[in-house]
Parts: sequence; structure tokens; C-alpha cells
Amino acid sequence: MRIAVSLAALALFGAASSAQAQEVVRNGRPGSMLLESVELGAGAKTLILGGYAAAPLDPNDRAKGYGDTKTQTISTLKKMQAVLERHGYGMADMVKMNIFLVADPALGKADYAGVNAGFKEFFQTTANPNTVARTALEIKALQSPDLYVEIEGWAAR
Repeated sequence: MRIAVSLAALALFGAASSAQAQEVVRNGRPGSMLLESVELGAGAKTLILGGYAAAPLDPNDRAKGYGDTKTQTISTLKKMQAVLERHGYGMADMVKMNIFLVADPALGKADYAGVNAGFKEFFQTTANPNTVARTALEIKALQSPDLYVEIEGWAAR
């Protein structure tokens, strides 16, 4: 009897240990490119990225602007990817993003489709099958009148 109780206790301990080993749990929504939620276990290591915006199309001539919303989204995510890599993370470790959008003058409104098109180059790809929980908000302005996108995020593993 003691052996059976001991084996049962070991089995429960093993199950609890394997559950704790999974520190980041992504809860998806069927058919969605965004997560419903993310659970971070007590041992998950996190990196919080401040707000990033696109680089100018021509670093030597800011007057050439930053491109449309899709171009700015891609540029911004590339900058974030570089920061992640410097700290030993990757885009697959991103779990949450807040995206701030200014109306694209050519459209007269925030270009959510442009953001999504840029986003799809980094998430739910062959290289990175993961996606993130995400909030996207239209705001009045960013630090430059030619910027339409700013993104902040959290990575965890």
C-alpha cells in the first residue's frame, strides 16, 4: 500500500513539475492571427520593449519620409527584432504588443490593413509560427508628422 501511495505521489509531483516547466502558454483563437491571452509562469523570463517607430527611408535625408503604414510597420518590427536578438530573444518570444497608429493622410484614417500586412511578415510564418496578444489604437499624433506607427511589446520565454 505504501508503495502505491508513494508512486501516486511521485506521479502527481511529476505532472506538477512538467506543468511548471511550460512557463509561457499561448492561448490562441481559432482562425485568428492574434492570441486570446498569454499565461506567464513564475519562472518565465520577460523583456519589455519600449515604443519603437520606423527608421527614415533614407537615413541621410529625413525629408524622404518613412513610407506608408506597412513599410513603417516592417521597419519598426525589424528594429524590435534587433533589440530582441541583442538580449537573446527572438520574434517567436514576443507575447504582447501595443500598436499606436496615426491616420495615413493618403487614406484619411489609420491603416490597420497595412499594419496587418507588415505584421504577417514576422508572425505566423514558417520561421515564426507564433503570434501575439495585441492592441491597436488610433491616436492623434506621434513625435514626427511623417510617422504613422509606434509599437511597444513584451517578450517572454
